[in-house]
Amino acid sequence: MFEQIELLTEKESEHTGVGLYVYLEPEIGIEGHRLSKSQLEQMFGEHNHELTKFELINKNENVLADLTIHFSNGIIDCVEIWNKLGDYPKGELLTYELKRI
Repeated sequence: MFEQIELLTEKESEHTGVGLYVYLEPEIGIEGHRLSKSQLEQMFGEHNHELTKFELINKNENVLADLTIHFSNGIIDCVEIWNKLGDYPKGELLTYELKRI
């Protein structure tokens, strides 16, 4: 799964005020890292193929956000961020902590 990260580029992003959706585009070579149906079912069950229970933290920018990684057909296609402390910054965070909760 983590091998996919190097083979994804940002297609577009949507700032929602308190959050951000980052839609991703797979690059050539990602097919070799696609999660199979059985891998997806083992990790997530039959539905809701998404990785949850992560927080994105940047105290300087007042960010304590839930982070969800969505899969489509075994490939990461979207990262969803929701700030629990108010508005999410419009600019890209240069530093942050990623914590599993």
